[in-house]
Amino acid sequence: MRHIRALMLGLSLIALIIAFLGYLVLQEIRLPVSKDAKAAGVEIVVEKGESTSQIAAKLRGAGLIRQPLLFTALARAQELDSKLQAGHYLLTPTLTMSQIMIQLQTNPVSVEVAVTIPEGLRLEEIAVITSKAGFGTVEDFMYIARNSTSFRAKHALLANLPAGASLEGYLFPDSYRFAKNAKLQTIIETMLSRFDEQYKTFETKVQVPNVNVHQLVTMASIVQRESALISEMPLIAGVFWNRLKPENAPETGSGKLEADPTLQYALGYSEEEGTWWRKDITLEDLKSENPYNMRKWPGLPPGPICNPGLDALRSAAQPDASKNYLYFVVNCKLDGSHNFASNFKQFQSFEAEYLKCRK
Repeated sequence: MRHIRALMLGLSLIALIIAFLGYLVLQEIRLPVSKDAKAAGVEIVVEKGESTSQIAAKLRGAGLIRQPLLFTALARAQELDSKLQAGHYLLTPTLTMSQIMIQLQTNPVSVEVAVTIPEGLRLEEIAVITSKAGFGTVEDFMYIARNSTSFRAKHALLANLPAGASLEGYLFPDSYRFAKNAKLQTIIETMLSRFDEQYKTFETKVQVPNVNVHQLVTMASIVQRESALISEMPLIAGVFWNRLKPENAPETGSGKLEADPTLQYALGYSEEEGTWWRKDITLEDLKSENPYNMRKWPGLPPGPICNPGLDALRSAAQPDASKNYLYFVVNCKLDGSHNFASNFKQFQSFEAEYLKCRK
């Protein structure tokens, strides 16, 4: 009888322990890590192919669960191993273990990153912005952007690009929101699509005769870099188109644009000035044989020198050529405006005026 009593006591004790452990497990499953309603969300990235135990370890490291082994055991007991989806999730410490499991079986949230590309940047500068936003390296971006071939099939406006040309000029400056895990190929594709959309807003209103898309974008890129005021863009575009007209050849050295930004583009990055758009252009630089040195060569450069915005594109397509302006000089107001001249003598007068007020 004594042995039976001892056995019953032992069984009762075991039952109590099991019941207590069950209670603790149930509490662990039901109670969140935090009850603070203001607790910030935590981003969790579940990679494709990760095991339940690896996911549990991530959740524990992020402070979303206390017992990764319990999470793994519970998931396996419910046969959820193959149902936890890869992707980005925004989870809060106020979620219970069961609620987290439910979240990980639904579509992950689309975590987005805002990226703003200002007008007038060259590819290398855009590459720095996307890299800082977490999208690959500068080198990765440049490798893709320098190869326009893979994008031509989807974008008819790239048809006039010379063989081997980059996408310089066609990555439309704008504010974008990209999925955090977006590929660089997708990001560049999105910028090209935005260019297509914006170009169509004036495509049927191009006023410059016998000009193709690539030539127009090239002119727009020069206008973008030369203009400080949007209001003057049509006039500046008019000046450059006028300089290319055969009737103005005697005045312009057979159609030389003489635009400094094209030479700046050719000179590349200046370590001394810390910029891609160096201001210190020397007499030796002006002698450069580079095809982008438009002080030496007539006509347009081989391609765009930056990625112009909509105002510059429209101005290149619809220039103000009402007056045969061939020159412009910074105004003494120093507000970004210019004086415009129709001949070299008038240009010299405006230049002397500017040099005087600058002193």
